[in-house]
Amino acid sequence: MERRIAGIIYILITFALVNEMSINVQAKDNKRRTKEKGGFQKNICDVSDRESKVHCYCETSREPKNATKAECWVFNGGIPRNDLIWQSFASQPTLKTLSFNVRVDGALSYVPTEALQYLKNLKSINIKYGTIPEIQSYAFANLTNLTEALLSQNEIESLRQYAFAHLPNITLINLDENMIVEIGTDVFYNMPKLHKLTFTKNNISSIKDGAFQHTFNLLELDLNKNNIFHLNRRTFDGLANLRKLDLRRNRIYNLTEFTFAELWNLQELLLGKNDLKYISERAFDGLSQLEKLSLDDNKLAALPSGLFAGVRGLTSLDLRSNELHALTLDDIKPILDNLKPQNSNLQLEDNNFVCDCRLEWMHSLRNETRSQNTKTSLNNVTCKMDPPIVSSAYNKMSDVIENKIDYNQEILHAGITIETLNDKMNVTEKKILKDDLNDENDIDAPSKKAVKRNVLKIPPGTLPCPRDNPKTTEPPQLIIDPVVPIQNEMKTFRLRDSNAANIHCRYKLVLLSCFAFFFT
Repeated sequence: MERRIAGIIYILITFALVNEMSINVQAKDNKRRTKEKGGFQKNICDVSDRESKVHCYCETSREPKNATKAECWVFNGGIPRNDLIWQSFASQPTLKTLSFNVRVDGALSYVPTEALQYLKNLKSINIKYGTIPEIQSYAFANLTNLTEALLSQNEIESLRQYAFAHLPNITLINLDENMIVEIGTDVFYNMPKLHKLTFTKNNISSIKDGAFQHTFNLLELDLNKNNIFHLNRRTFDGLANLRKLDLRRNRIYNLTEFTFAELWNLQELLLGKNDLKYISERAFDGLSQLEKLSLDDNKLAALPSGLFAGVRGLTSLDLRSNELHALTLDDIKPILDNLKPQNSNLQLEDNNFVCDCRLEWMHSLRNETRSQNTKTSLNNVTCKMDPPIVSSAYNKMSDVIENKIDYNQEILHAGITIETLNDKMNVTEKKILKDDLNDENDIDAPSKKAVKRNVLKIPPGTLPCPRDNPKTTEPPQLIIDPVVPIQNEMKTFRLRDSNAANIHCRYKLVLLSCFAFFFT
């Protein structure tokens, strides 16, 4: 009996040993085969094979199913979409933060959806320096916990329909510094919590109508540094909750009426550094919540009447570096009171303002505003005055006018003949006319350059009002300097007195000639 029991035990031990050996052999064989096929490892946080195309460092833990953050480096270009290395991400389903840094050009040419499908708890994905020509449809499908997708500097050119779809918790998508040329319809679909979308430094020239119709809770849209040149009233459909829109450094040349009519809650609109020459007076209609508007570094020569009537909540306005020749009280009146509190801001430097009474309101605002930024800007606003006519021709003409009696009296002195006086007068007239023509035709002459003056250093009430322009306030009296007349009056004065002097002299000469002939 004992021998039987011992035999059975021996058989069982032998069977167990054989089974263990078989398992070990099979495991080694599987490892060898998978290694030959592409370096597959069970734990993505513990890849030791130097030939592997992806190496990840897990900060919190390297144990399977325990890591929450992984930073991966991609080497050895040309990884197929179905490479077994992507399956190793199944070993860490608890990952919440994952980033890929591509070390070699062409090493990653797609979003690794095959790896992401195992990461149901992922909240943040960051891919940088890839060569990804397009984001394919449903590239991030089923990542229901994803809150941010950071895809800057990946040479992305196009976004397929539904490239970002069914991401119920995503709040941020960053596509900065790529090569995207168009934003099509239905690229962003079913993302109710998306708050910020950025496209800075792309090549976007076209935005399809309704491109943002499914991002109705978007709060900030950044399109800075692109090639956008045309906008219409359907461009921003669906963005009723948008708070900030950045369109700086594009090629926008005009704004038509109701361009931003759908942006009812917009608070900040940035349009600086474009090519704006024309703005419809109703371009900003509907922006009742707008607080900040920047139009700096454009080519605006004038603003349409009533432009700010639809944005009466505006507290910050930047109009620096344009070509504005006037900004009247009527233009600024709808928002004038908003520019007086301490946190308000008005920027007007570097324009082509003409020194006339349309700028007098700046004195009052400078005294009444509590905003240091506004005061500093107003202190630096300059305007151009007509050049003073203090030329050599004007001085010579004054001499002729003041001394014409002396010339007439010289005819009574010995040695002065009619011919001598005529020669003297002819020389003077010719010289004056030549100088006048040179001054009037030489547009580059220093005396013709407009003189820049600081607006606030010109006393209120001394600026002339343009005759062909309706006055925005009670016009001050037109004050003309008796010594240095303004340009147009100086021309009239000079020609009139020159003709009068010539006629008077000739009349005297004729009388003297008759008198001499009679007594001879």
